Amino acid sequence: QLYNFLRFCEMLVKGPCKVKTIHLLTSYDEGSGRSQQISGLEEIQQSLRNYGVTLNIAFSSSIHDREIRFNNGWMIKIGRGLDYFKKPQSRFSIGYCDFDLRPCHETTVDVFHTKHTKKM
Repeated sequence: QLYNFLRFCEMLVKGPCKVKTIHLLTSYDEGSGRSQQISGLEEIQQSLRNYGVTLNIAFSSSIHDREIRFNNGWMIKIGRGLDYFKKPQSRFSIGYCDFDLRPCHETTVDVFHTKHTKKM
């Protein structure tokens, strides 16, 4: 999931809109993967700072879906998280490097704007 999130952040940094803040709400990895998860997110956070982007990370023990919020009010929820690409057939098959050419797993992506949602 960390590499998927990193690829997503790279897309944002290269995009035409100037993203200033990303709020990431996710669950903790189980067991020994937790320290690697926190360390990886901190590295991404530091790397984004070099591009003028603030990454706010929050953890929830009850959330299942991952959620990405932007400071312009947009919010994205993906049932599978960012892990929606299928594995390539081999290291030397089309789509191994360029994810635009890789098939995807079926999932639901919900895009909201905060002016159309209620806090409960």
